Amino acid sequence: MFSFSFMRVRPEGDTLRVADLPIRRAPVIPADASMAAARKLARLKQVSLLLVERDHQIVGTIDDGALTADDDLTEVAAAMRPLATWLRPATPLSEARELFIRARVAILPVIVGGFILGAATRTDVERARS
Repeated sequence: MFSFSFMRVRPEGDTLRVADLPIRRAPVIPADASMAAARKLARLKQVSLLLVERDHQIVGTIDDGALTADDDLTEVAAAMRPLATWLRPATPLSEARELFIRARVAILPVIVGGFILGAATRTDVERARS
C-alpha cells in the first residue's frame, strides 16, 4: 500500500502573506470596563485578544498576559497595550514574524483600510512558514 502526501507548492516569488492565515475573531471591550469583565468576555468568546474601544475608536489591546495578570477591579484602560503594532493582510509572513518578535506578543490585530478584520497568532505564522 502506498501513501502520498501533497505539499502546497507556490510559484517562485509567490510569498505567503497574513491573508493566507486563519483570521480569528477579536471582540471589542470599552476602556472603562473592569478586567473582570474583560476576562468574562474573553472566556465567553473563547479568544485571547480583546480590542479596547474609547470614544468609538480602537485604542489598544488586552492579550492573555494582561487577562491573567491584572486584578479584577483594574480598569481595562490601565492594563491595555496601546495599539501601536498590527498586521495587514498583504504583510509577508517573514515580516509578520519580525513584528511579533519586536512587539513580544502572541497575537496581533489584522487591519485593512481602517477596518479590523480580526487577529492572527504568531503560532499560525510559524506553522505556515515551516
